[in-house]
Amino acid sequence: MKFLGDLGIDIKLLVAQIINFGLLLWLLKKFLYEPFIKRIESDELELKHAECEHEQLTKEEDVFRMQKDIETREARRKATEIIQEAEDLADKIKQKARIEVEEEKKAVIAQIHARLKELENE
Repeated sequence: MKFLGDLGIDIKLLVAQIINFGLLLWLLKKFLYEPFIKRIESDELELKHAECEHEQLTKEEDVFRMQKDIETREARRKATEIIQEAEDLADKIKQKARIEVEEEKKAVIAQIHARLKELENE
């Protein structure tokens, strides 16, 4: 102890400084370090959770995009089928109408010929 006193070190002051340093270290750890560490860990956890959600949403987006493409192709195919059916039906209706007009034309011509024959006989 005399050795420390010869160097100008006061033992009581050294002990007090060690205690103060320990107290300061404990206070900083308790009120500064631990809350920062907890905040950093919670932010990292939140970031990982957000990344997982982002990956999941990206996968869902891809699935929805694929479904949309499939449904669009299917809708176009059905639309093409409906248009083709409508064109076929329109052709049948036109053909039927032509036949009916032709029959009516023949009937009218036959009536005109019959009327002419009546007029010639009178």
